[in-house]
Formats: sequence, C-alpha cells, structure tokens
Amino acid sequence: MVNKANTPSTLKFAMISKRIDRMVEWTKWPAACLAVLSLPLTVYAWTQLFSQVPKYPGFSIMFGIGVGLFVLLARSTLAKTAFARRLIELERDLTQSVLAMAMMHPVIGYGQNQNKGSRVRWLGRGNWIMLAAPYFVPTATLILWLVSLILFQSLRCLVLGFGISYHVTAVALQCSSGTSELRRLGRKFCWMFLPAANLFVAGLVAAYSLNGFSGAGDFVANWLGLIRTAFESLWNLFFAAETSSNAS
Repeated sequence: MVNKANTPSTLKFAMISKRIDRMVEWTKWPAACLAVLSLPLTVYAWTQLFSQVPKYPGFSIMFGIGVGLFVLLARSTLAKTAFARRLIELERDLTQSVLAMAMMHPVIGYGQNQNKGSRVRWLGRGNWIMLAAPYFVPTATLILWLVSLILFQSLRCLVLGFGISYHVTAVALQCSSGTSELRRLGRKFCWMFLPAANLFVAGLVAAYSLNGFSGAGDFVANWLGLIRTAFESLWNLFFAAETSSNAS
C-alpha cells in the first residue's frame, strides 16, 4: 500500500506549503496588533449599523427572532448532547480541511479528537491562519446563507441571525474549554486577534441581513471611514498650524 505522505506529488506540495507557512507566520503578530487597533473602527461601524435598524424594521425583527431562537435552543437539553458537540467538531474539521488544501497542505486523514482540537491531519506543521480559522470563519453561517438564498429575504435574516449566534457561541465554548489549536496559537495572540475578528465578522453578517451586499459594503465603508476622518482631521490641524506659522 502506497504511503500518501511519501508520494512525489505530496512531497512537492510539502515543499510549497513550507514556504507558504514561513511567509504566513511572519504576519501573525502584525495581524494581532492590527486586530487590536481595529477595535475602535469596528465599534464605530457597529454604532452606524445600529442607527440603520429603524430603516429596516422587518428585517431587523426577523434577525432578532433568529438570535432568540438560537438562545432558546442553546438553553435546551439538545445543546448538551453529543450531537451538538459533534456538529461543532464537523464544522471545525471542514474549515481546517478547506484552509489546509488552499495552503497546499494535503489532508492525509482524520484522527481521534483526544486533545479537544481538530481531527484533521495534514502534511506539514501548518500556520496560524489554519489553526485560527475555525475560531473566526463562520463556516456554518456561510452554509446556512447559501441554503437561505432560495428563501425570502425576511426568512434569510432569521437564518443568518440564528447562524451567527451559533458561530459566536461555538467559538466562546471552544475558547473557554481550550483546544490544541488555541494552545499552539497562545493565549496572548487569541485575546488580541479573535475578539476583534469575530466582532467584525458578526457586523458584516448583521449588515448583510439588513440590506444585502450594499449593507455589508456600508459596514466596511464606515469601518474605513473612521480612518479617513482621522487622517482628514490630522491634515486639517497640520494645515491650520502651517497657515498660522506662515501668517506670523
């Protein structure tokens, strides 16, 4: 029987993936610092999003109903069953499998989940994006969104409210219990990166629920708009100072 880990094609992928890992690992702490610095921008974008809620009362209510339905389900006995834990594991495995293949890490199998982490076994060590992806990429929400495209927009809002609530709760549960991926990433990095990333992702989903891709675009525009406003303010102060200096 041929060992998949030692075939020529797999070894070629291993060389490419090692180079990708080195480049990606250089971005780990810059990404964490940028995430922390972006928090005020995301909070500002959220305040602008809340101001848009009265314009879309129906969609806002349906999104809230979706959140409420998940809260009720989370408080039921079903949330404490092995099925619920298995669902979280499957989503994590799917996310990491896709990221591993995208970054040239052939998936060579699925092991036992003994260390409260992913069962995915890929060739090579991997990088921080592959490890962190299940904790900020809302894979289940994206799948629900694709399914909901056949529904009316109001029902789509309900589905997305349910989906993003599931994502946030699943991430919180895994972070509280700890997993092998989170331990490899380190507590400091997780606190710096994951809250900011998930707040931004949740904002995008909520904005899309209210006004489709235009709403999501407005959320990003508001996020970037605060940077533009800050630069404009600094420029105006500098220009005013220069004008005052020349006048004197």
